[in-house]
Amino acid sequence: MKKYHMDYIEDKELFKAVMFARRLIRQGTKPGLANSRAARYYRLSVADVARYTGQTGGRTRASQKRRADQ
Repeated sequence: MKKYHMDYIEDKELFKAVMFARRLIRQGTKPGLANSRAARYYRLSVADVARYTGQTGGRTRASQKRRADQ
C-alpha cells in the first residue's frame, strides 16, 4: 500500500494545477471539466493534470474499499 494517494510532483506549476483540479472535484465539478479548467488556467496539458487527479481518485477509492471490506 502506498503512503500517499499521488506521486511526488516536482513541477510547482503542475502541482498547483493538480491541487486546483482536486479542489474543484471535491466541490462537485466533474473531473474532466476540473482538469481542463486547471490545465487552461495554468497553461499546462490536460493529460498531465488528469494523470495525477486520476491517480488520486483511484487510490482513494481503493483505500475506501479496503476499509469497507474489513
